[in-house]
Amino acid sequence: MRTTEEMWVRNLFRTAGNFLRSLLRRELGYVLIRLEGSYPERREPPFRLPFPLSLLPLFPAEPSLEELREVLEALAQDRRVEGVVVRVGRLSAGPATVQALRGMIERLREQGKRVLCWLPEADTWTTYLASACDQVVLPQSGALFAAGLLAEAVFLKDALALIGVEADFEALREYKVSPDTFRRSSMSGPHREMLEAILDSLFDEVVTQIAEGRGLQPEQVRALIDRMPLSARESVEVGLADEVAYEDELVQRVGAERLLPWGEARRWLRRPVRWRRRPAIGVVSVEGMIVAGPSRRIPPLPVPLPFVEQLAGSETVVQALRAAERDRRIGAVVLYVDSPGGSALASDLIWQEVRRLRERKPVVALMGNRATSGGYYVAVAANRIIAQPATLTGSIGIWGGKFVTAGLYERLKVGREVLQRGAHASLYADHLPFSEEERQVIRAQLEESYGRFKARVAEGRGMDPERVEELARGRVWTGQQALERGLVDGLGGFEAALGEARRLLGLEPDVWLPVVTVEPPRPFQLPMPPHAPEKERLTAMAALARERVWALPPWTVRIRG
Repeated sequence: MRTTEEMWVRNLFRTAGNFLRSLLRRELGYVLIRLEGSYPERREPPFRLPFPLSLLPLFPAEPSLEELREVLEALAQDRRVEGVVVRVGRLSAGPATVQALRGMIERLREQGKRVLCWLPEADTWTTYLASACDQVVLPQSGALFAAGLLAEAVFLKDALALIGVEADFEALREYKVSPDTFRRSSMSGPHREMLEAILDSLFDEVVTQIAEGRGLQPEQVRALIDRMPLSARESVEVGLADEVAYEDELVQRVGAERLLPWGEARRWLRRPVRWRRRPAIGVVSVEGMIVAGPSRRIPPLPVPLPFVEQLAGSETVVQALRAAERDRRIGAVVLYVDSPGGSALASDLIWQEVRRLRERKPVVALMGNRATSGGYYVAVAANRIIAQPATLTGSIGIWGGKFVTAGLYERLKVGREVLQRGAHASLYADHLPFSEEERQVIRAQLEESYGRFKARVAEGRGMDPERVEELARGRVWTGQQALERGLVDGLGGFEAALGEARRLLGLEPDVWLPVVTVEPPRPFQLPMPPHAPEKERLTAMAALARERVWALPPWTVRIRG
């Protein structure tokens, strides 16, 4: 963050530069923006390989929602910009991220800019996104394939049996079906009920927003979805699009001299000038599976397989939260959570630091595409929780166990004999399933963790334990469902979270405040006094290496549209 003198010098140069830009170019017309990729919330440093492989562009950094938000805000603030042409490419973003993109387009329109969308191909979520624009244009060969939503769960019990491996897991409660991936061959009743409810909620959101954006009735949109795919001309006839034109024809209609790609337009845009110093809002991210130790990134595989690319380490997140606590320039913190959960212990350690931080500074938790299980655990300590309607959250439950490989060794004709000292020395050994006595030990351990999880929710949300149990039991909710049940406080994206942070600081929701990403300090930092760690936390730290209890979502599922 800059000193007062640096801020004044910078703003003087910006003011002079803005005057010259306005003098040299009086009109900017339309600016072309391309939307494609996964759009993580914050800027990601590119994954770096050892030299000389680092010279190859194997893993280029993707554009982020943060960067796009800054781009659209600059366009909205410049009076010379008449509107924006959005070219939607292949979006690999999750549903909540697409909702964030849609919210940005709506905000741009509210600020007086016209938004045209050129849509060469469209699935359900890109149609949902495009419906926020003033005009939707498809090429003659284009089509809408907004055919609805599809959820898929995978079960590996029989596949594991082929190699002689058995999953011996226990879970609390009936909706905590995470281990069902390994211990069942098909979907259980609670699993199906939960997935059906999630699909209903997401489908209602898609239908409602498309209908509102296109001036149709929800019943009409549902009927049109059942007719998909629709050709470009059919899409115009039924009201889901406005015009059929190739990209060059659209450029001609707008005017080639009046349509600038973002790379060229950015040279002429006015830079923001803000003269008053204000407290900053710090952003601490919890992205990826929650694990003990430091956060780390894993290079993505160049194949379409599910693979963990990011791990949110409790040590890194805790240090970032402590840095935010110590930094006097930071007035409030946005805790961004996009995580399926993970280690119950690591989640609890992060929860404790969030609770400590909120005693000194307001904390607003913002949920991304998912904040389930351990992801919800860490968020529940914040002052306020904001989610997108399509965010997957909740999954208040616990599971644990082991894989039994006795059959695999037998098939491989490998002899194995095990000796032990201590009644439970082989509790998590993979050579035998749990005995009945051992199963009771496991369930007692899980019950303790589950009770702690529910207690955290009851404290953070101000709920009775009985009400928490009704909403828990491992069940996953969408953001919309979570709002209706009091598990979150509001719906929206980053701007909504910033508004809550400003309100908690006693400011108007639309007052500008600088936003900074909080990085963990290099030297290890202890908690600030008088908030000393509790004895039970020290005991938990000693057991990190033998982590056996997990707070993970009930399944690995892709919802496609």
